[in-house]
Amino acid sequence: MLIDSHCHINSEEMRLEARTILNRASSAGVGKIINVGCDFEDSCEAVALVDSFPHVNLYASVGIHPHEAKRYDEKIPDEFQRLIKNDKVVAIGEIGLDYHYDNSPREIQQKIFELQLDFAAKNNMPVILHIREAMEPAMKILREYPSLSLLFHCYSGGLEYLDEILERKAMCSFGGAVTWNTKGSEELREVVRKIPIENILLETDSPYMSPVPFRGKRNEPAYVKYVYEAVANEREMSVDDLANQIEINAKNFFKWSD
Repeated sequence: MLIDSHCHINSEEMRLEARTILNRASSAGVGKIINVGCDFEDSCEAVALVDSFPHVNLYASVGIHPHEAKRYDEKIPDEFQRLIKNDKVVAIGEIGLDYHYDNSPREIQQKIFELQLDFAAKNNMPVILHIREAMEPAMKILREYPSLSLLFHCYSGGLEYLDEILERKAMCSFGGAVTWNTKGSEELREVVRKIPIENILLETDSPYMSPVPFRGKRNEPAYVKYVYEAVANEREMSVDDLANQIEINAKNFFKWSD
């Protein structure tokens, strides 16, 4: 079984074709998918969808993406408390810092990030992180939360931060970029070769970040198989063996029972 640990089924690009897209995922061997929230409304919809597609085991995470941080305030924890009562809400995220686009002022990003980390710690929930061009300030904040279980979505910290991340027993997730032919992707493949296999999850981030041979087109969960193939090649192991380990890793991180 393949697992897509990060996608956006209810995005504008995918929601109208969700059933067809998830049928293709099931046919490609994808058995579990995490549908990730990016703001409160989006998170509500992600939770509402978890029981709508019985042919794929769909889970949800809830959170405020740093792009959306300027739209929210201290009410976030109260609004999310209801959502996390659903057994298929398995994480808080995606949350973090994005200093590439700065769609929200950095001080507001940091404030909303910390609020959500407090909420995750209070409720003993793992966290899905979005960190872009902000590893050092993000790590500084995360050092104040040593007990949290962390997943670095689309990990981009290179080897520089890997030792600290591994000391925390955090997970790193890799997506379509491992299949690209760019300098950054070669550095990413170096991380893939060196990171302990127990710390790896795989994802699509669909509808974004499409792998080769679909780069430039809309991504979807079925394409996670290309990420599995690329990572298995870098690790010099079979896709089946990699899939078995990723299944163990995902269950250990998300704590689902099935």
